[in-house]
Amino acid sequence: MSERVRFRLARPRGFVIDRRAQPGRPRRAAAAAPVLGPAVARAYRATIIAHTHWDRAWYLPFQVFRVRLVRLLERVIAILDNDPAFTCFMLDGQMLPVADYLEVRPRRRADLERLVRAGRLQIGPWYALADEYLVSPEALIRNLMIGLQLAEELGGAMREGYVPDAFGHIRQLPQILAGFGIESAVFWRGVGDEGEALGNEFWWAAPDGSRVLAIHLHDGYHNAANLGYPMRWGDPSGMVFSLDLALRRLRQALDTQRPGAHTGNLLLMNGIDHADPEPRLPAIIAEANARWPDVWIEQRSLPAYVGQVRAAAPPDLPVFCGELNRSRYAFGLQGVYSARIYLKQANERAQSLLEHYAEPLSAWAWLLGADCSDSDLLAFAWRRLIQNHPHDDICGCSVDVVHREMLTRFAEVDQIASTVARNSFRAISERIDRTAQPGAPFVLYNPTAWPRSETFEALLPFAPGDPGAAAFHLVDAEGQTAPLQVLDSDEHYEVEVLKGSRRRLVRVAMTVADLPACGYRVYYAVPGEPPCGPAEPVRVFAEGMENRFVCLSIAADGTLTLEDRDSGRIYRELGFFVDEADAGDEYDFSPIAEGQPLRTLHSPARVRRIHAGPLLARYQISRVWALPAGLSRDRRRRSRRVVGCPLTLEVTLRHDSPLVELRVRLVNRARDHRLRIFFPSDIAADHVWVEGHFDVLARAIDPLAGTGWTQPPVPTGHQRGFVDLNDGQAGLALLNRGLPEYEVLRDGGRNTLAITLLRGVGWLSRGDLVTRPAHAGVPCATPEAQCLGEQRYELALLAHRGSWEAVVQSAQRYRAPIYLRRGDEHEGYTPHETWPDDEPALHHGDPVHLADPCRSGDLPPELGLLTLSSDRLVLSAVKRAENGNGLIVRCYNPGPQPEPARVRLFRPVREAFLTSLDEQPRVPLTVDADGGVPLVVGGHAVCTIALR
Repeated sequence: MSERVRFRLARPRGFVIDRRAQPGRPRRAAAAAPVLGPAVARAYRATIIAHTHWDRAWYLPFQVFRVRLVRLLERVIAILDNDPAFTCFMLDGQMLPVADYLEVRPRRRADLERLVRAGRLQIGPWYALADEYLVSPEALIRNLMIGLQLAEELGGAMREGYVPDAFGHIRQLPQILAGFGIESAVFWRGVGDEGEALGNEFWWAAPDGSRVLAIHLHDGYHNAANLGYPMRWGDPSGMVFSLDLALRRLRQALDTQRPGAHTGNLLLMNGIDHADPEPRLPAIIAEANARWPDVWIEQRSLPAYVGQVRAAAPPDLPVFCGELNRSRYAFGLQGVYSARIYLKQANERAQSLLEHYAEPLSAWAWLLGADCSDSDLLAFAWRRLIQNHPHDDICGCSVDVVHREMLTRFAEVDQIASTVARNSFRAISERIDRTAQPGAPFVLYNPTAWPRSETFEALLPFAPGDPGAAAFHLVDAEGQTAPLQVLDSDEHYEVEVLKGSRRRLVRVAMTVADLPACGYRVYYAVPGEPPCGPAEPVRVFAEGMENRFVCLSIAADGTLTLEDRDSGRIYRELGFFVDEADAGDEYDFSPIAEGQPLRTLHSPARVRRIHAGPLLARYQISRVWALPAGLSRDRRRRSRRVVGCPLTLEVTLRHDSPLVELRVRLVNRARDHRLRIFFPSDIAADHVWVEGHFDVLARAIDPLAGTGWTQPPVPTGHQRGFVDLNDGQAGLALLNRGLPEYEVLRDGGRNTLAITLLRGVGWLSRGDLVTRPAHAGVPCATPEAQCLGEQRYELALLAHRGSWEAVVQSAQRYRAPIYLRRGDEHEGYTPHETWPDDEPALHHGDPVHLADPCRSGDLPPELGLLTLSSDRLVLSAVKRAENGNGLIVRCYNPGPQPEPARVRLFRPVREAFLTSLDEQPRVPLTVDADGGVPLVVGGHAVCTIALR
C-alpha cells in the first residue's frame, strides 16, 4: 500500500541514536571511489529492481485481486521467457502470491520453478508480508519457516529481509532474520531524525548483538515506478508512454538517493501495488546509460544489490540499535493498533491456542507414543492464521468484506487448534493412572515453564444425572483437597464427530499448589461439600474486597482505589472511561476542532456484588452511558443526538493474587468515537516499559517534536502483553488480551495509563485528518469499522514492588491460563449420555454393551513434562521438530544479563543441540548425568534447542 503524496522533503540535520555514530554528525558523503561501467569509470552504480508489491486484500477483496494476480504472473512469465534483456523480477519477498497463483494454475508450477532456478524470478523468504507489531514473535518465526520451505521447494528462496511496507519494525527483527541466515533488512517506514546520519545503508543491531545490513528505501518501494507516466500509483495502461518523462523520473530518483549513499550504490525500485512489469524497462536503462556519464544502471536482483553494498561498506558504517517506528520520511499509521480491535482479540486467541495448547500438547502426546499425526494439521492452521497477518488485514485497514473473510480464517484456526489440543490431551489422559481416588477425574495442564500456585476458573463437565454434580469437592491422588468455590452451573449439549454428550457444566474457582511446569495433575470430584476453605480467604465489605496483597474499594462512580500492601502505595480513581470523537480513519485517530472528551469520573454507577468468596470475589459496575450518536455533517463537532450505550465493568479479586482482573462489556451504538479506560498512577517516571517481541523495552513518555516530519509523532504506542509504569521501587502494570494500544498521559503530573478499547470510524482513508496531511489509502466507506454492537474486553491491573521484572510471569500466566478437561473422556459413542429418553441412533430393543472404562495407565497422576530451571526465561514454543526428529524448545531472555538455566524432560535426553530459528543444528549441548541440559541464554537472546 502506498501513500499518494509527495515524499521528498527538506532534510534538516538530525542525530543518530546508535553505538558508533556521533550526535550531530552529518550524513556521510557518497564514496568517492569510482565504479566501472562497460567502457568508462562512473561515480555511481545503480541497481533497478523490477517488482510488484502485492497486497493480497485491501480496498478490494482477495479474490478480486487474485484475478489480477493470475494475469500479472502470466505477463511476468511471458516477459522473462521472451526478453533476455529483462533479466529478473522480484515477487515482493513473499510466497503467498505464488501459492494463490498456483492454486488456480497448477500447470504453471514447472515454469515458475524453471525461472526461479535460473535466478530470473526471486521468491520468498516470507510466507506473507506481515505487520510485525500486531502478531506474536512466534508467528513471525513460523512465517519465515513456511515461506522458506515453500520457496526452496520451488527452486530457491531469496534470503534477503525484504519488509517494504510494514507500519514500523520491531527491534528484535535483526535477531529473527539472522536466525534464518538472513543478513539484511530492506525497509521503508519507521525512520525518524536518526535517518539523517544513518543514510541509505547502515548496520541494524538487535539488543542481543545480532545485526543485519539495513537498506532504507528512503523514497519507498516505488521510487522508480511507472516510468514514462505522470504518476507512481495507478494502472497506466490507458496512457501514452513518454521516454523523456521516464528519464526525468529516473534521474529524479537517482538524485534523491545520492546524498544518503555510503558506498556509491543506488537502488531504484520499479514497481508499485499490484503493478504489471514494465516491458520497456531494458530500453529505458539503455538510453539512460547512453546519456549519463556519472552513473551506470543495471537491472538486477535484490540479492545482487545487497551483496554489492556489503562488499563496498566502509568500516565506519553507522550502527543503529532500537525499533524503527517513527514517521519522518513516511507515514507511521500507528492508529491501526486500535482499528477493529475485535481482529486483534481474535488473533490473540488463535495464536494462544496454537502456541500454548495445540502444539505443545500434540508434541507431548507424540513423545509419549500416541498415535497422532497432527503436524500437517498444525502447519495448515499456521498458514491460515498467517494469511490474516499482512498489514492491510491484521491492522484493520481494509474494506469490510476483507475483514469478514478474516473472521472465517480465525474460526478455522480455532476449530483446528482446539480440536488438536483436546484430542492430544485425551491421548495423554488415557495413559495416566486415574485409579488413586473414586469420582470423576479431571486433568489440569500448566502451559508455562514455571510451577503455578494460583486460583483459576474452570468448567467441570459432569454426566447427566450425576448426583455428584450437586455437591462435591476436589482431591488429588494423595487425597489432598483443593480449595473450591462453585460459581454457577448449567446444562450443555456438546457435539463431537459421531458423538453427542449432554453435560452439566459446573463453573468453579479452584486453587492449585505447585502445578508442575509444562505438566499435569489429576483431581477427582468426590461427593460432599468441601471440608474447608483457604487459610486466607478473600474478604468482601460494603464498598469493596481485599486479600493479603491488596485492598480494593469501589466508589459510587465505579472508580477503584487500590492499596498495594507490599509497597505501601495507594492508587486512586482507577478504571474510569473516557470517550471522545474520532474524525479519523482506519489508519489514524483524529480529534475534532470543537468539544471535550466525556468521562465517567464522578458520574453515578450501579455497583453490585456477584461473588463473595472465599476463593474469588467479584463486583459488577454498570451504567447506560449517553454518548453522541456520531459527528456533525462538517465533522467538526459531535452530534446533538445521543444514544444509550450499556457499559459494564466486572472486577475480580482472588484470595491468593495481587492481580485485579477486569472484564468490560459494551453495547456500542455510537459512531466515530474512541473509548479508553484510564488508570492514574501518580508515579514519577519519564519512561514506560512495554512487552515487545522476545523483549521488554523502555519508551519515552513524552513524544518527539517531529519537526518537518511527513507525519507528526503520535502519543499512543504498541504493547503486547503488558505496559508498566514504575520508578524502580514500585509500579503499576496493565495486562491485556488483545488490546495493543496504550498511552501515558501526563495529566497534571499523574502519569495516567490509558488502554484503548474501541475506535469506531467509517472510512478506510480520509484526506482531512489533523494528525496526517493526506490520504493513506483509498477513500472507501467502511461502516463495519464503527464496531457497533456488543464488544467485550479483558485486562488486569497489577500493583507491584520493583521494576518490570515483577510483571513478566504474571503477564504470561494471564495470557496462558491453566487448561482443564475431564480425564475419562473418549471418542466413542455413549448412548445414555446422549438421548436418555429417546435414542434414534439405536434399533429399539437391541442390547447395548459398553466396554468397561479403564482408568489405569503407565503415567503417574502428576508429572512435569519439561522443566526450565530459571524463572527469568520465558517459554515461547514446545513443538515437534519440522523434520520429525526430536522436540524443539524455544525460550528467550527478556532481560539484559545472561541467564544460566537447565532444561530437563520427564525422561532422560539422549542428545541436544542449540539450533538456529529454522531448526538447523549449530552447537551440540552437554547432557548431564541426570539427562538434563545446562545452558546459558544471553541477554535479550532467543534460544532454540533440539532435544532427542
